[in-house]
Amino acid sequence: MKNIYNFLILVCFVAAIFSLASCKKTNEDLIVGTWRCTSVTCNPSGITESERLAALYTSAKFLFTAEKYFAVALPSETSYGFYTIDGDKLGIVIRGNENSVIAQINHLDSKNLTFTFSQEVYDEDENGEGRHTNVAFTFNLEKLKE
Repeated sequence: MKNIYNFLILVCFVAAIFSLASCKKTNEDLIVGTWRCTSVTCNPSGITESERLAALYTSAKFLFTAEKYFAVALPSETSYGFYTIDGDKLGIVIRGNENSVIAQINHLDSKNLTFTFSQEVYDEDENGEGRHTNVAFTFNLEKLKE
């Protein structure tokens, strides 16, 4: 009888270990939901076009579904597409846009998402000459309660 109790205790212990190990959510699980952008920063700062884009996206809402659909709602329009996650890389393809975005996920938990991606923007220097500059955009998002 003592062996049965020892065996049952061992089974409960192993089951507890597996149940605790399976509680860790992956980035694919954590990203699903609706997110509100709280801030966007640019590096380097001070480039007119990148500052305009940052201001536009600061009021955006992002939707990521379990089926890998993506939507971003801006004040003037909503864009749709698809997303992928590979480790800490977030890939976004917006319909009608030939360029995809590959972002670095800096932080992702059940309440906050921060990611950074680089994009070339066009601007004019102080002499009015056009130039293309590579700008790193960092988005800070907060998950909305569903």
